[in-house]
Amino acid sequence: MSRNFLTTHDELRKGDFLMSNNQQYKAIFQEDGNFVIYGWQPIWSSKTGGNQEAYRLVMQQDCNFVMYTTSDQPCWATDSYDPCEHCRCRVFLRDDGVLEVSRNGENKWTSH
Repeated sequence: MSRNFLTTHDELRKGDFLMSNNQQYKAIFQEDGNFVIYGWQPIWSSKTGGNQEAYRLVMQQDCNFVMYTTSDQPCWATDSYDPCEHCRCRVFLRDDGVLEVSRNGENKWTSH
């Protein structure tokens, strides 16, 4: 069963993906290091293709969604940093193909 979201401390590794609830969109962390949203064709990407060191995508406790290399260095982020001690941070793929980062239900970043 696929899921459409990650919460705090959840991560994606290469080959992992999020699927919209309507199953029309897929956000996949590709083997080439690019994170891409597809409908029938690519509609958005992190533009990190070719970065073979890209290793994991993490939904951090500070509500920043960050791609890290194998040496644990950040190489891409949503820049949605917004610390809050007891907040619920999520990144999810909406049914319109937009990736969204939210904190306690408030939109902090979108892919479009």
